[in-house]
Amino acid sequence: MNKVIKFLPPLVILAVIALIWRFVPDTGWKYLFFLRLPILVGLFLVILPTLAQGYLAPMLKNLFVLRNKWQLVAIIVSAIGAGTSVSLVAAIILANAPARFSVPALITIPEIWQYGIAIVLSFNVCISAVNLSKEKLNQQEINCGKLVGGGLGIGLLLLVSLLRHWLSYNTFLKQLVANILLFVREYDQAGYINPQTGELTTGHLTALAYFLIGLVVYIAVGLIYHPKPDPNRREAPALLYVLLISAIMAIAYGGVTFYFDYFRIPVLVLFLAFSGLNYWAYNVNHFFQLEQFQPSENTKNIDADAGDFQKFLDKRLQHQQGEKTLVVVCASGGGIQAAGWTVEVLAGLQKLLGKEFTQAISLISSVSGGSVGAMYYLDHFNQDGYLKDTSSTISEKKVRDSFNAATTDSLDAVGWGFAYLDLWRFIGFPFLISSKFDRGTAVETDWQGEMKNPKQLTTLGTWRKQISEGKIPIPVFNSTLVENGCRFLITPMTFGKNDAQKEKKYFDFNTLYGAYNYDMSVVTAARLSATFPYVSPISRSNINIPDNNYHVADGGYFDNSGFVTAAEWLDQLLQGKNNSNIKRVLILQINPFPQSLSTEKIDGNGGWFMATIGPLLAMFKVRDPVMASRNAQEADLLAKKWQAQVDINYFPIFFPDLDKNNTNVAISEFYRNGKYRPPLSWKLTDKEKQAIKQGWLTIETQSTIQNIKTLWQKTWNMPNHKDDFIENI
Repeated sequence: MNKVIKFLPPLVILAVIALIWRFVPDTGWKYLFFLRLPILVGLFLVILPTLAQGYLAPMLKNLFVLRNKWQLVAIIVSAIGAGTSVSLVAAIILANAPARFSVPALITIPEIWQYGIAIVLSFNVCISAVNLSKEKLNQQEINCGKLVGGGLGIGLLLLVSLLRHWLSYNTFLKQLVANILLFVREYDQAGYINPQTGELTTGHLTALAYFLIGLVVYIAVGLIYHPKPDPNRREAPALLYVLLISAIMAIAYGGVTFYFDYFRIPVLVLFLAFSGLNYWAYNVNHFFQLEQFQPSENTKNIDADAGDFQKFLDKRLQHQQGEKTLVVVCASGGGIQAAGWTVEVLAGLQKLLGKEFTQAISLISSVSGGSVGAMYYLDHFNQDGYLKDTSSTISEKKVRDSFNAATTDSLDAVGWGFAYLDLWRFIGFPFLISSKFDRGTAVETDWQGEMKNPKQLTTLGTWRKQISEGKIPIPVFNSTLVENGCRFLITPMTFGKNDAQKEKKYFDFNTLYGAYNYDMSVVTAARLSATFPYVSPISRSNINIPDNNYHVADGGYFDNSGFVTAAEWLDQLLQGKNNSNIKRVLILQINPFPQSLSTEKIDGNGGWFMATIGPLLAMFKVRDPVMASRNAQEADLLAKKWQAQVDINYFPIFFPDLDKNNTNVAISEFYRNGKYRPPLSWKLTDKEKQAIKQGWLTIETQSTIQNIKTLWQKTWNMPNHKDDFIENI
């Protein structure tokens, strides 16, 4: 009996499919095929907000969180615009398919109903944006945004209608269209030209009016909101660019399918072939920029000694007397959550342990989002080698600036780069866009605007000089070389000779590019380390260097923790004849997400999901728990190897499990099953930033941080001067 029951679900599904196939007329299937693109884009507009508030909330929710009422206005108008693209294309296909494809007429959608469908398709986007933006906007701002946005959206539809009427009486335009269509074979004009009147058939003139208005809006948005290295820059929400791309896809790709379906040409195959051939013909690539480096008389010795770590450590640890204590930091990847958590933890430890703790940090090995956090953390160091305001009064300005810089939204820049740079590359017009600019450089421009001195470019060469003076620790931005899978260490220092690098399967920046007198900005270095799939493009250097034209990808492909680089460096350092009298080492592993627990209740459901998305999910899920366990084991082996000479202690610092009982971040939508879920994107809301700060306050009194404090102050008896540092972070 049980076996029979098991067979019922698939039999029922097959029966339903058979009934649909039997009773849906042939004409219905044909129209379903002709309407495939507007149906898909329409479903996207409806489903995207649902996913953003449900299963994919960590990745997509913050798309719908807007910063002010004018962004809400822009989203409402653009959502109506995207819905209009769908309804116009659908109306054109339904009205002209009988003439073009010799199928029976199905239905004709009047103009007023087209606009009504557009508004309905925009509802879910608009409602989701309103609901999720309540965190940032008060009710008065929301009401104003809804009123103005709705009014402008309806005004857009009226403007399309008025322009269509004006175009219908424009004799010059009619003649222009007639001249263009002379190049089209007569039998190809079916569904476009009325053979009795010689004019455009139903819907095409409306689509033309919409296209002209949309083109003006597209150009205006691109010019007004292009990224600038300015902390006060104007930014459009990333969701606006998603809706723009949706509208473009519906109106342009939908028009192409309507034409080529007549010839039974698979448009997707044709498009991919056209795009690929253009990439090949124009040798299209994504590039990161190398800067020309001209060493001065003051830096020649510094550059020559870039591999002498003992010399640099002596300068960095000069504040310590006698036996030296070394701190090594590993900052894991994890998007903007990792960037903010890295800064918050390191700033919090300085407040807890004193400036001597920060002055003892000699290496920061970071990956992806951790690299972005490390960049802003080091950018805000003072002349004494730690975080402190340079003014004479006690202030939290510097630390607050580094945290705000690390957690500033860069998703808008990614959206702009997609919609205005990489979209045109991909659809087959790469010659319209300079090879120097893409969504990766757009993000770099955004990040540069948050640097302490936005107008001054900080490079690896700049940092090398600061390292030689003991002002900052050695940073390593870990990335991956695509062609051979090796680690690529983007750092001002030289990590060993060529033979040593080959044995350890890594290369460093100086080895690949330093010999050619090239330098790199630190925002470029951080971006390459944080080349998250599809958000930032995999790229190679803009300089053609024989045999070294590697493409660089996210460091998380090899090691998402940065621990491998740190452990190898420390082991090599301790093997040296002169190890700067180092007797104590503290290794900190900063993890931006809660520790995975083996005791979690797993129901085992979701078989279809696991069969389709499971392999991708496993790749992301396995990195943190497996690497955390591996790092702990390797740290233990390293400590045992050197226990006779050096006291090595390893502490992983995880973002805590925040629940409704131990946090003051009381926002119900942040919790699923009682737990706070950190975002997996490059945008944080204000309350998510508060959650990061609350995360530090939560773990500050817990065992890991207290054990570090006990080790530092009592076991190692390190000094603790906190009088000139902030008391409120």
